[in-house]
Amino acid sequence: MSYGNAIQQRIYYSSPYIVKNQIASLYGWIQRRERFGRHFKRHLEFLSESQWFSNQHLQQYQFEQTRAFLIHAKKHSRYYHNLFHICGFEPEKMESLTDLRQLPILDKSTLRSNISDILVDNLASYNPIWQTTSGTTGQGLHFAVSSECFQHDWALIVLAYSWAGIQLEMKWAYCAGHPVAYSERRKPPFWAYDYANNWLLMSSYHLTESNLPHYISELQKFKPDMISGYPSSVYLLALANQHLGRPVHPHAVFTSSETLFDHQRNVIQDAFGCKVFNFYGSGENCVHIAECEMGSLHLRTEYSYVEFLDQDNKPAKAGREGRIVCTAFRNYAMPLVRYDIGDVAILSENQRCPCGRGGILVDRVIGRVEDYILTPDGRFVGRLDHLFKGAVNVRMAQIVQKDVEEVIIRIVKEPNYTRKEEQCILEEAQVRLGTEIDVKFEYVDDIPRAKNGKFRFIVSNIRKKNMFSNAIPIEKE
Repeated sequence: MSYGNAIQQRIYYSSPYIVKNQIASLYGWIQRRERFGRHFKRHLEFLSESQWFSNQHLQQYQFEQTRAFLIHAKKHSRYYHNLFHICGFEPEKMESLTDLRQLPILDKSTLRSNISDILVDNLASYNPIWQTTSGTTGQGLHFAVSSECFQHDWALIVLAYSWAGIQLEMKWAYCAGHPVAYSERRKPPFWAYDYANNWLLMSSYHLTESNLPHYISELQKFKPDMISGYPSSVYLLALANQHLGRPVHPHAVFTSSETLFDHQRNVIQDAFGCKVFNFYGSGENCVHIAECEMGSLHLRTEYSYVEFLDQDNKPAKAGREGRIVCTAFRNYAMPLVRYDIGDVAILSENQRCPCGRGGILVDRVIGRVEDYILTPDGRFVGRLDHLFKGAVNVRMAQIVQKDVEEVIIRIVKEPNYTRKEEQCILEEAQVRLGTEIDVKFEYVDDIPRAKNGKFRFIVSNIRKKNMFSNAIPIEKE
């Protein structure tokens, strides 16, 4: 769709609306085949049962899956074959998951420098899907995901939706990073229909006060069973729905990819008259945390082995912040062992949920805390990590706004960074922010973190105007 190259994007944006819907539906049909293929149903059936396993049963299953995965990594990945030999680690002789502590933690820089060696030698047999991610630090990363892992991930997502009573055949509306409308567009539609999946895909880049009533009108027409998207985007939709008399009332709302603040949750639930379910995952397909109907966040141990580590790389105590370090035993195409994804979470002190499901409970996930960028034409734009998904030679990036007419993109570049990548980032910024805002680049040796150790991907120092008499709060450090 519009995530293609520049020529494909021009074709899409210049097409009549009916053709855009056809293109979106074709893209959706292709994606549907990848998501819901031959592995999906089997994994969904298993996960529907395993969610009720006892913790002892889940721990044994997790250990067996992790050991088999590490044996595979040793045999088929040059990187892990050499690493295990250096560390004297023999996965065949593992007695518990704590044995993994013999191995070093894999950070993003090491991963990017060794991807060719980390990839397995029998990659083609896993029908890999190549994806890109940038995460909270703006670091571009290309990686391979086996088709089975990809479908397992979607089985987890669909199961999480079912906790809210949402099924595949229902109507889903998304307001996330889909660039379905050109950034310079001033009149609706700011959305496209994916008829292959019965989805309404709404742009998160045109959420102005004047445009929001059009969004609500289209949602009222579509009558979605579920609304899903970035908290910052869904929050603005909720304010508009509240202002217009609450005409849209889905059965559930799902948020992901950003931190969901309490004030956002409260407004969304009040405006749409339903529960908000929060979800956390990683672009590298190595962790899955989903909120159940009782409001608890469940870490799915059938998907990966996750460690929560303190600053000394020791297990963080419940109630204390810990870095999320994952051994993603579902993705046999590109093994990630003790991979630090760069986010922080807090384990719950109470590890029992009234819903009765087993596994590990997380109090909250910290990270992905982003502000809005305010454009000169009044649009509020959040979640801009898409700008760097193709920029593999960007070590770190941050977007700073001190004036409504200008944003500064700070970049810590790798040695192979070129002006071509700068131009790609600029074009992606213009797709999402428009051309009225001046985009400047600032190249630095490092980007300091906040006093509390958190990395702020978007730093906005301008006052936000009120939206429907509800101020957009700026979270304080």
